[in-house]
Amino acid sequence: MKLLKENIEKSINHGEDKEFFNKLNKIYNEIEPGNCKGCTNCCMESVNTFYIEFLNIYRYLKHRGNLFEKLMPRVIEYYFLELVEKSRCPFLEADGKCSIYEVRPLTCRLFGHASKKEHEENYKRVLEENKESNRYFKKTYGLEIPKDIVEHKIEYCNEFKVDKRVEKYEKQSMIDNIFMIESNFFMNELISEEFIGTGLVSWFAYTYFDLEEAGELRLKIMREYAKTGESKTLRQIINRCKGLV
Repeated sequence: MKLLKENIEKSINHGEDKEFFNKLNKIYNEIEPGNCKGCTNCCMESVNTFYIEFLNIYRYLKHRGNLFEKLMPRVIEYYFLELVEKSRCPFLEADGKCSIYEVRPLTCRLFGHASKKEHEENYKRVLEENKESNRYFKKTYGLEIPKDIVEHKIEYCNEFKVDKRVEKYEKQSMIDNIFMIESNFFMNELISEEFIGTGLVSWFAYTYFDLEEAGELRLKIMREYAKTGESKTLRQIINRCKGLV
């Protein structure tokens, strides 16, 4: 299963006709941005992203051809090295600015709005998920995810200041409302349920590779990287993708 550009364009047209992007922005506008110091310490994950959010970012980038061309090699590299090397979000520029800040996903917008207790509880959940993934890769493929990847933690930000934090119940309401938009794409067979829970970077990777191919290549690259700290296969992939942008 691959994200065909033809279907992406159909989805964008559908979203525009139904005013889904306006509805998404209305939800975003409920979140006070707060005072962020721009340290980028939180920008270390391929955050979970709804399909409508991916479409919103995709259509933003397609009107900025040079930016799309510059970002995609970094995005592809991040996708294939995500489980072996911790690095900053590929949408960050060298100066720490977010290249898609105007259309960043809900998860990014909500960072800093959680209480310290909520933040720690979320880390415990993510840690257990990472440990389970590590056990799976080790048992199934004989590959072990590095400890610093499994246990990586984005620390709670004490510097972030906001007048009105989004409460837990409000966050859930936002998620539910976006999911209602999302379900329309599934009902109209514009996207498969296999893509539920996809990360931002993965959405873009799946425009180049189908899920099965991406999985096989990731395993190959992980094995190469574990042996030598680099991957010839990855270099070839990135060069190939440059010609497709």
